[in-house]
Amino acid sequence: MMKPTTIAAVAIAIAAGPANALSCLPTHPVAAFNAVAKAKESFVVLHGEFDFDVKEVPNVNAPPLEVSLQTQFKGKLLTGQGFTDDVDVPVTLTLNCAGPWCARLSPKTDYLAFVLQTEDELIFNVDPCYAFAFSNPEDQYIKAIEQCAAGGDCTPK
Repeated sequence: MMKPTTIAAVAIAIAAGPANALSCLPTHPVAAFNAVAKAKESFVVLHGEFDFDVKEVPNVNAPPLEVSLQTQFKGKLLTGQGFTDDVDVPVTLTLNCAGPWCARLSPKTDYLAFVLQTEDELIFNVDPCYAFAFSNPEDQYIKAIEQCAAGGDCTPK
């Protein structure tokens, strides 16, 4: 015979079920800048819009691990003097999933994006926590990233 406390503990455990929530800590754009600056891979920082057909992104009920599609990016490239260089370049957009949580991006939306640069292409990897993708970034973040690129203070505030 089970004790009442054991029954209560089992009932609570069953009611709680498995932890089914994605826990993302907010990422600061300056922290993202610092992370890519320390990375072994090469990154570029872009500010502007990605153009793609949203119909190409599958509506996923049982998500794959990732979905890649071709986009066209139009905007500015970060240099040591700030977001000074106009760019209009193809970018492979890779949307990643963690269980049922998948990254999404909206075309024709302003993004601050930290994009992997390989020998052959630019790849924008977006995870469900959006660690390197910032939609509609505030001016203070753009200025902070420009300050970092110029060698100034690069502490997230």
